[in-house]
Amino acid sequence: MIPLLQRIHRSAAVWSFLATTLRMGANVFILPLVLHLLSKDDYGVWAVFGAIGGFAALLDLGFEQTITRMTSYAWGGAVKFVAFGIHQDETAQPNQNPNLTLLRELIATLRAYYFYVGMVVLVLLMAGGGIWIWFTTRGLVDAQSLRLAWLVFAGGCWFNFVIGRWPALLNGIGAIREAQAAAIISQLVYYVVVSVGLLAGYGVWALVVAYVSMGFVARYFGKRFFVGRAELPGGLPRAHFHKEIFNATWPNAWRTGMVSIGAFLTVYANTLICNAFLGLTTTGSYNLSFQLVNLLFGLCNVWVIVKLPAINALRLQGRNDEIVNVFARRVRLTLLCYLAGTLVIIFVAPMVLPWVRSNTHLMATGPLAALALFRLLELHHTMYAMLVMSENQNPFLKSSLISGAAIVIASLILTPMYGLWGMILSMGVVQLCYNNWWPVLRALQGLGLKPGTYFAHHYLRPKAWLELF
Repeated sequence: MIPLLQRIHRSAAVWSFLATTLRMGANVFILPLVLHLLSKDDYGVWAVFGAIGGFAALLDLGFEQTITRMTSYAWGGAVKFVAFGIHQDETAQPNQNPNLTLLRELIATLRAYYFYVGMVVLVLLMAGGGIWIWFTTRGLVDAQSLRLAWLVFAGGCWFNFVIGRWPALLNGIGAIREAQAAAIISQLVYYVVVSVGLLAGYGVWALVVAYVSMGFVARYFGKRFFVGRAELPGGLPRAHFHKEIFNATWPNAWRTGMVSIGAFLTVYANTLICNAFLGLTTTGSYNLSFQLVNLLFGLCNVWVIVKLPAINALRLQGRNDEIVNVFARRVRLTLLCYLAGTLVIIFVAPMVLPWVRSNTHLMATGPLAALALFRLLELHHTMYAMLVMSENQNPFLKSSLISGAAIVIASLILTPMYGLWGMILSMGVVQLCYNNWWPVLRALQGLGLKPGTYFAHHYLRPKAWLELF
């Protein structure tokens, strides 16, 4: 029993599952309180808070993923960063020591970058987000309180944006357990503050204060864990803009940022469209359904995410065969877990909500199943897109933006006509046209694999699936 517990404690996947469950399930595990103590309108307003806050996070412009990848390269002993591809050092060894000088320069550049961009984020949240919230809350009894709550929430989003890089840095140096531990502690603080606040009758304010508190706690522990693990000589560097570091990270970073905007339009913009055309009550129902499916999406994605630092290091060393073996097994685990979780959401969750006396309900079975299916296809191609990006390449810019814009346009046309069905189908059908399959083919091309051989061996061979058990 003790060796088993020690193995579980050392497992990055176990820590990541727990952290992802807490993080993505933030609005799931407290739902018995949220749904019971918040009115339908207030829950709909909170869903709008989250959607606008998610849009602000897009101004990260792709640096979050780039940070992890570049940190992995420096920690793996890379001599320098290049804009595209990987600089291959002929003298590099499989277990080469980290390039701490390069890592310090990366951190200093990031600190300078996020400080200045953070100012833009704050202005957009306060101005643009404030206007949207003002119109959304018109006619509500507690409109003034909700508008003030938005200002505090916007401040929390800004704070998290400026100082929220520690998990990416920890993941980059392979300290996945420490990154997840910081996330777990901050999420537990969130749960405690939300629970106490809701029971005390503070409504949406309980959620806002908990969100801000979570950011402070995550920053404290993330920084503490990173300093202890990285052991940088002289401690953390001050903010200093290294032009050569920025020039090497920016080309892929801004492309990733644009892809993130496309992903936001693909997935999250529908919350705002639902709010505009179908009202707060339906928005709450859609948001609840989406939260459950998104929780499942995030949990299943962990199987691949925890292996990305290792895959990045294998890319640096040109060990493609090992990448294929690790990645394909993780994809199979992801798909099995998602299918099992979907059955729970469709058939079990609707029976649980009345038991907790929820004021908000899930969507009907048809739209809910369609949402789960389209997110499964999204999950599948997302894993392969991450594999492509381990090459330090990002060829998804045009397809992501075009698809995102097409989904918004289709949703604006179909939602007033067909309600939830129109909104969900607009998301799924557009993705089927290109994004659901092209990243998969591109990832296999980057590994020198023929699609037919790969799928026959890793998807269609029963023994490959039985090896998971």
